Amino acid sequence: MKFDLQRTQQIFIVVILGLVGLAILVGGGIGLSWYVGRQQTGDCNVADLQLYGSVVYYSNEGGNASNTADQTAAEAIRQQIEQADADASIKAILLQVDSPGGDPVAGEDIADALKQSTKPTVVFAADEDTSAAYWASTGAKWIIASADSNLIDIGVTESYLDAEKQNEQNGLTFESLTAGQYKDMGNPDAPLTDAERAFILRDLNIADQNFIDQVAVNRTLSVASVTAIADGSSMEGAMALKDGLIDQIGSIYDAENYIKGKIGEDVTLCQ
Repeated sequence: MKFDLQRTQQIFIVVILGLVGLAILVGGGIGLSWYVGRQQTGDCNVADLQLYGSVVYYSNEGGNASNTADQTAAEAIRQQIEQADADASIKAILLQVDSPGGDPVAGEDIADALKQSTKPTVVFAADEDTSAAYWASTGAKWIIASADSNLIDIGVTESYLDAEKQNEQNGLTFESLTAGQYKDMGNPDAPLTDAERAFILRDLNIADQNFIDQVAVNRTLSVASVTAIADGSSMEGAMALKDGLIDQIGSIYDAENYIKGKIGEDVTLCQ
């Protein structure tokens, strides 16, 4: 086989040019990625987290993907708090809340995560911050709300619609086939017995007392003072401030100014 030096040189040049082009593309991609990342973070120094919609423990709780836009998972918020706390460039954590509540365990989990943070933690309560969402908020070192915000609502419920009479009208009969006295307790198609009602109320009272106790601890209030307002009703910002349940009446700008005073530099929220 005859060796073609000219052809070999041509192939070599093509390969070199190809490698150079690939290096430019890769380098450009890395540079663009870095640039976009810098544009997105903007050298931000405050983690901006959102608790919007119902508070659940895991995302897509209940198995209906269409509901995820109206839910916030405690698991996700806790991980975001932990990541922000571990990031030296993050100086404080802001949690913006607009939620009617939800799962008490999820609310307590978020509160605990906020309490574990070593950085300033601030909650801005927007239109609504009630029930389990308020429980979550109490873990922050400072709570700011509008004078017109709907707040607090300390209480626990497990109410449901009893369909027994409707079933009778439709000619339907519920047949209970369970092993265990309380296994189908709370089924809306079955009548609630006195024993089942007592059982449910017992657990609701336990959860309610846990809620009261944790609010008292987190807000440095007496259990008696929290119990006095723990009737399941909500209140507006001015009343909540008077009762020591929030720390300041203000807007998101007031929240940022408070953080600025704590960290000693201008606030740039990480979006």
